[in-house]
Amino acid sequence: MGIFNIFGKSALQKVVDELNENNLDTMARLLIEAKSIGYPSISEQSKRMECEGLKKNFNLKKGPANESLNRFMWAKDICEKHNFSNGAKVMQTYVDVYNIYLKDFCE
Repeated sequence: MGIFNIFGKSALQKVVDELNENNLDTMARLLIEAKSIGYPSISEQSKRMECEGLKKNFNLKKGPANESLNRFMWAKDICEKHNFSNGAKVMQTYVDVYNIYLKDFCE
């Protein structure tokens, strides 16, 4: 055990480990990226722009969009389990994005 492991893993590391164990590696990468830029808040306009990009680049149908929504909700639950509020906020952003997408961008 090295000097940096005296206090155990950080909440972020615990969450990333559990996300990776559950094949939620995209969500793990998003958390690492969000940390590097200070866990920014995302405006409603930015969420809609994200939806426009999903529609234009992937034209996600309801089934796959629902699957993504469920995966982000699961990732948020994992963040909350480890009391990692910054991570839960990041995952909530994507829950919001997929809810908007399903409501306004899916046929």
